[in-house]
Amino acid sequence: MFKKVTGVLFFCLALTQCSKTTDLMNRPIHKTDNTFQNEEHRLLLMDGAHNTRELGGYKTNDGKSVKWGMLFRSDKLSDISKADQEYLQNLGINKIIDFRSKEEKAEDPNIIPKGISYVEMPISVDGAMRSKIEAVLRGETNKEVKSFLIDANKEFVSDYTGVYEEFLRNLIDEDGPTLFHCTAGKDRAGFAAAITLIALGVSKENVIQDYMKTNQFTQERIEEIMDQIELMSLYQADAEILRPLLGVEREYIETAFKTAEEKFGSLENFIREGLNISDKDIQKLRNKYLES
Repeated sequence: MFKKVTGVLFFCLALTQCSKTTDLMNRPIHKTDNTFQNEEHRLLLMDGAHNTRELGGYKTNDGKSVKWGMLFRSDKLSDISKADQEYLQNLGINKIIDFRSKEEKAEDPNIIPKGISYVEMPISVDGAMRSKIEAVLRGETNKEVKSFLIDANKEFVSDYTGVYEEFLRNLIDEDGPTLFHCTAGKDRAGFAAAITLIALGVSKENVIQDYMKTNQFTQERIEEIMDQIELMSLYQADAEILRPLLGVEREYIETAFKTAEEKFGSLENFIREGLNISDKDIQKLRNKYLES
């Protein structure tokens, strides 16, 4: 039963229920229409994804702001509709960066719109997640599920600096808009968004607020998954145990920040020393993605 329940969970995480196709005419193009450059329109309307959003508009500590229409974060793109594909093309996205593991990509291959390049930067922190969750459901460990995501955020700093250095260098070298994603668009992509905004000069608190928006934007989807877990386990599973896996908590990203600060002194030093991004590189990044 426990393996069945865990299988149900991972099925639900992989599953995307497509709603009716959203009219392309109603989808915001932030870069060319400033009426969409606000929090109300940060989440992008997608048929086959639930956590695709803009990173434009965030203010920096020196009074500048992140350009709209240049940086996008998302969950997986394996179920996007033809209208979604056209929308990503209309947004002018040049590159899609995928942080998912080999196994995740094999189960749910991305749909890449024509004309957009695709780069794989796998982060496999999810490798032992299934067995850990099974142990929780069997009562073999007292660890809460959220401890797995706390540990994962530590690993982003300790084990995956090479991937995140490559990611930032891609942004520095890219001429046009970039979309980056993982499966749920909240952990691996969340940390990528965080270090990008920190490098651009956005305050730590505003970075955390962006990170926490996942819960707001995916609330309905999380409740659907919770219902599916209970239904498909014949109501023998306590879905609430697994809720921390589906959203984000402030503790997750703060753990990553604390790990970086303890090792490098500050987040800025983590980017310079841990990720080998020089002051010159940071200035190039800011010149490309900031406006006065």
